[in-house]
Amino acid sequence: MFRHVLCVYPYRRTASSMTSFPPLGVEYIAAALRPFAERIDLVNFRHQRTPSVLPFIRPETDLICYSVNWPIDLDLIRRDINSLPPSLTVILGGRTATEDPGVWLKSCPNVNAVVCGDGERAVAEIASGVAWPDVAGLSYRGPNGELVHNPPRANMPLSDELLPARDLRRRAYHLTSKGVSTGIRTDMVAGSRGCPFNCKFCSFALNPWGVKRPWASRSAESIVREISQINADLIFFVDDVFTHQPDRVIEICDLLIAKGIRKHYIVNARLEIAKRPDVLRKMEQAGFLSLLIGVESTQDATLKSMGKGFNIEQVRQHFSVLRKSKMIINGYFILGNLGETEEQMLSTASFAKSLGVDLIHVSRLRCERYSGLLELVEKTPGYRIDSDGFVYSDHCSSQRIANLRKQIDRQFYRPLHVARVVFKLMRILNWRLQAKALLTIPFFLTRLVATQMSRKISARLRSPAGARAAGKPSVTLPDPAGAPIRSASP
Repeated sequence: MFRHVLCVYPYRRTASSMTSFPPLGVEYIAAALRPFAERIDLVNFRHQRTPSVLPFIRPETDLICYSVNWPIDLDLIRRDINSLPPSLTVILGGRTATEDPGVWLKSCPNVNAVVCGDGERAVAEIASGVAWPDVAGLSYRGPNGELVHNPPRANMPLSDELLPARDLRRRAYHLTSKGVSTGIRTDMVAGSRGCPFNCKFCSFALNPWGVKRPWASRSAESIVREISQINADLIFFVDDVFTHQPDRVIEICDLLIAKGIRKHYIVNARLEIAKRPDVLRKMEQAGFLSLLIGVESTQDATLKSMGKGFNIEQVRQHFSVLRKSKMIINGYFILGNLGETEEQMLSTASFAKSLGVDLIHVSRLRCERYSGLLELVEKTPGYRIDSDGFVYSDHCSSQRIANLRKQIDRQFYRPLHVARVVFKLMRILNWRLQAKALLTIPFFLTRLVATQMSRKISARLRSPAGARAAGKPSVTLPDPAGAPIRSASP
């Protein structure tokens, strides 16, 4: 039995402007440790002014669990871990730690073990006294200092009974964008793990050591029971594909309606859900707000090479149904796909509008570990991968692709289109969220205009003419694309 456990989410920043989501994985770990600890505290560094976990350590603290899930702030995280008293038991988990546990054990002498893969059962076994050689997926130091890597833990579905320890949160989470809080309380729910599809650019369908994670779901009853206990108006499902089993979606919707639960939900979906208009109507009735759908490209050749399982004609057919939905439809697109020209990339905005998409999210093609994309890039002459993992080519630099992304956003989000989406959204929201949204919109627009003006002024000052006007020497900036860390051509 541990006296005091600290579960730590060590990230101080996020790669996006959305900073409203709770660390669900750490909360699951805290819940799994509850039967084995007298007291548990959860520390989210995004909500703390202190740069270290040290102020949260008590005399009775005997276990600290870190979630190292993203490849950012790693030097800060290592420094924080290495500042811990050596008397503590320190265990790491999370996707980034799992990908190379040996690096963490070598660079952080204070780390006792790394849990690789799904952590709930592993930490429960450790806390219950199971010998470390018998804990699947555990990496640790042997008696002579050698690194020991136990056999991988099999992929397991989420438990119907184990729920995140939401009561350990130090503050509520609200939908926040561009630094402006809407006041809309948010939360997250995990209804399934894994993905049945095999898109070549995606590594999330695999576990962190590259093994395919089969799709496995919780029961509809357990999902609705969890939702009924959540004090939030807007819930994001973290499922890779929420709509994989349409009949199960109807079961969830029917339970939500029967219990009178009036919340809104955002989910990842596949285009094929358009084949079931009855499911779409039921989702609307149950309060589902938005479908996030991966379209990825405007080109058949790209979709085929990605292994998406559909072509452009099928995309158009499915969207002829989807655009009639009352829900907000968000289309995901990727720039920098192999073989695509700038003209084809720039067609994204007009193509999305022709589909009737309400929102788009344009990202750059990135090579993730085990995704299979690295091999494809290496076989394609003229394509490379930069130091951040983004794919670029001899004819389109990494910075150029980043600029195209901004250009597409400007082409798509015209004032009239934005107004239509806002009007559609207001018709969907319940009265509580309508009121909060109406109060927030003026502040958000003011902040957005101020940000755009600041960027324009900064850009002018950085230009040679602007520098001369300000009495400053002009500076020639280096090529931001940088040198490739891997090359596809000899």
